[in-house]
Amino acid sequence: AALHLSLAALGIKHDDEVIVPSFTFIATANAAAYLGAKPVFVDIKRDTLCIDAESIKKKISGNTKAIIPVHMYGHPCDMDEINKIAEKNRLFVVEDAAEAIGATYKGKKVGSLSDIGCLSFHSSKIIRTGEGGMCLTNSKELGERLKLLRSQGKVKANELKGDDFIEKRYYHDLLGFNYRMTDLQAAIGIAQMKKIDENIQARRKIASLYDHEFKKYDICSVEKNRDTEPVYWVYPLIFKSRKMKLTVGRELVKRKIPFLPFFWPCHKQPFYNKKENLPVTESIAERGFSVPCNSMITEQEAVELANIIGNVVKNA
Repeated sequence: AALHLSLAALGIKHDDEVIVPSFTFIATANAAAYLGAKPVFVDIKRDTLCIDAESIKKKISGNTKAIIPVHMYGHPCDMDEINKIAEKNRLFVVEDAAEAIGATYKGKKVGSLSDIGCLSFHSSKIIRTGEGGMCLTNSKELGERLKLLRSQGKVKANELKGDDFIEKRYYHDLLGFNYRMTDLQAAIGIAQMKKIDENIQARRKIASLYDHEFKKYDICSVEKNRDTEPVYWVYPLIFKSRKMKLTVGRELVKRKIPFLPFFWPCHKQPFYNKKENLPVTESIAERGFSVPCNSMITEQEAVELANIIGNVVKNA
């Protein structure tokens, strides 16, 4: 909903093109499709799993209106390079920070580095309200338009004067949506925000343990850029082959240990089914999955999980 609102507020319309990484949850691409726009899929960088700036440059056309970089698995994109491309080509930038609340890029919080930043509070995310999200913007004009679109395009009662207050409290300036978060969800989220630093530090501690343990078995993950402080929504693992991924996955299923497969590339989803040459996306997607990396995992559990996976790899 936040992504959809953002593109709507920016005036994205039918036949416009919006550049998105194919390696993302499908909601990123669908936000453009809802408006009749065309998602244009680009590749990712092998080391960070985030959108590749060079791939963006190759896909810009006269119809391109926006870029949606995704801070994948809590790791920030190279926003300076993306914003430079956008400025040169007069494009909007909408950050998909669904997995990255609290992460920083060059000391600044992700979600604040573009025209609009989008957060998710789904029950699997770092701040959890069950469902819901948030749009962030430094533009007062965009902020007001987002609020209007979120609430069926209905004018605010406290802005009506005189007879308008009597007559026009059900007056709608434009076609909007019913995208309001409930007060109960918001209260749950506010309570969790008070503990977000503690939450993020716990995730970083577990990620550091994983780094140390998985290196023993030559199992790769995402490389941390010196300009960023990721938040580790989950901890991605990249195996040397699809066969190895499946072997490890079967062992985890047998032991009832939770994990998440990498996103199926958007360009290969039945709804889009695009013939694209995105070699990094396709290679990474078939060779990896992610394991939990949150404040509920103990250090002992993290070490044990790494050893289970590592021993499967070693003995395969």
